[in-house]
Amino acid sequence: MEDKRKKKKDDWDTGVVIAPMNGDELPKYRRMAYLNRAKRPSKEERKQEKTKYTKKERRAIMRGGFLAMLPMFLVTVVSFALVIALLYLWLK
Repeated sequence: MEDKRKKKKDDWDTGVVIAPMNGDELPKYRRMAYLNRAKRPSKEERKQEKTKYTKKERRAIMRGGFLAMLPMFLVTVVSFALVIALLYLWLK
């Protein structure tokens, strides 16, 4: 009975590759999932990477990030205030 199954499988499975699935056809950002890359570092290694900045450096990094976002935040707040003022004047 197994011989019949193998023969049926051999009829449709000729071994021809229609589309190779090696990851070359994927965009660059998705290709990394299919490449032979190193495994994720262990928790200890990741913990060591996190602690490479001093407390003062981390605060400076955070302050710089917030200062970079500050102009867009102010534009958003001023826009909302302008809309509220216009609505107040219009509905008065």
